[in-house]
Amino acid sequence: MRPSARFIPALAALLLAALACSLPPASPAPTLSPEDAAASVAATLTAIASGGSPETGITPPAEGGPTLTPTLPPLPPVLRVAYIKNNNLFLWTDGIGSVALTFDGTAQGALLSSDGQVVAFLRESVAFHPEIWAINTDGSNERLLVSAAELSATYVGSAAEAPAGIGIYRMAWRPGSHSLYYSTRPLYEGPGYMGYYDLHSVDADAFVKATLFTRDTGGVPFFSPNGMQIALSTPTSISLVNFDGSNLRPDVLVYGNVITYSEYLYHPSPVWAPDSSALRVAIPPADPLLEPLNPTALWYIPTDGSPAVFTGGILAIPFAWPDTAISPDLARVAYAMPVGIPTDNMRELHIANSDGSGDTIYATGESLQFTGWLPNSTQFVFEVNGSGPLAGAHVGTVGGAYTTLSVDASLMTDISWPDATHFLCRWRSGPNWELRYNLLGGVGSALIDSGNLWEYDFSY
Repeated sequence: MRPSARFIPALAALLLAALACSLPPASPAPTLSPEDAAASVAATLTAIASGGSPETGITPPAEGGPTLTPTLPPLPPVLRVAYIKNNNLFLWTDGIGSVALTFDGTAQGALLSSDGQVVAFLRESVAFHPEIWAINTDGSNERLLVSAAELSATYVGSAAEAPAGIGIYRMAWRPGSHSLYYSTRPLYEGPGYMGYYDLHSVDADAFVKATLFTRDTGGVPFFSPNGMQIALSTPTSISLVNFDGSNLRPDVLVYGNVITYSEYLYHPSPVWAPDSSALRVAIPPADPLLEPLNPTALWYIPTDGSPAVFTGGILAIPFAWPDTAISPDLARVAYAMPVGIPTDNMRELHIANSDGSGDTIYATGESLQFTGWLPNSTQFVFEVNGSGPLAGAHVGTVGGAYTTLSVDASLMTDISWPDATHFLCRWRSGPNWELRYNLLGGVGSALIDSGNLWEYDFSY
């Protein structure tokens, strides 16, 4: 089937009857004691790293002079999931199970390095004074990377306007390395959420630290896949820079501040080409509530510092920030567009080329939302939160049918894809949440953990 027009209701009902199903009860994954799991993980990683043979997937470092490319040797793919439960850090390893990595109840914001060997996290033992910590995924070498005093020292404003503390706006590992980059934000005792748009780095192994950009001269970092360049995003511009702060290409794209009708300042999320050769980004209209609806602009950004190129526009629903609209291969864009009487809240799901051409309607439903693309750039997740035959969360296929993940979209959130056939999600179970690992279209799912569980990250 090629759904280039609205679904016929009868056909949609048949598809849903054939495909829709809630995730069945999850079977628990093995859970080990902290001591046994840590020993098992350490033994597994030692066995993997020590072989040095072609079967291990490790490539010996090239001889000769220094190189700017990432130097960490690749390891065979092992899915690891770091997550926060009851304000402690846990690690789940496929085939091994879960183990607690911290025990003091102060952990926040788990972030796995690209090789899955180190977890960075925040620890806030004193209110408004967080610190950046790291720990190896075998449970060893827990260490402080950036103290609360160091974060406070990044503040460059007046003492009279100083906030209660300095927090982290965004953290990101440089791909292929153990170098952690972060931008900061003020922490207030009352309302207020904004970024300082600076940029700092710390090496989690060597503890080498650097300030690449001070307040309002940097931006939120988005790394190229090869780890060599960073896109710096702010509420009014995108700049490019090398990972070490050299070769700054300022303001390759400039746009108006997007009104959010809140204290939050929106900054776009550019998408890098898989070969790190270029970027694309979608910029919402300055006033999302302006009628008639203004288009979201699509831009192509070269990496040589030349200005961005406007490629087209899409009429996306207001406040549906288009951070996931562009496919990983930069070839397509997906969005939900309002149709009909506004009070009916009906929306069409559109799939188009990255310049807005070749636009087709994939589905129509009440409170429909586009959630994001799968790694293969031909499948995507969308939700219909209202009533009707399409209610639920689904995986669609460009030019094809869809598979239902749940007939109640409110039961699952934070869906992510280690590959095109397996996904992770948080599943609502009464007052708590379950973290699950699932096979797309398969039977059952593995229960990683459950309880007061809010954040997770994975490496594969």
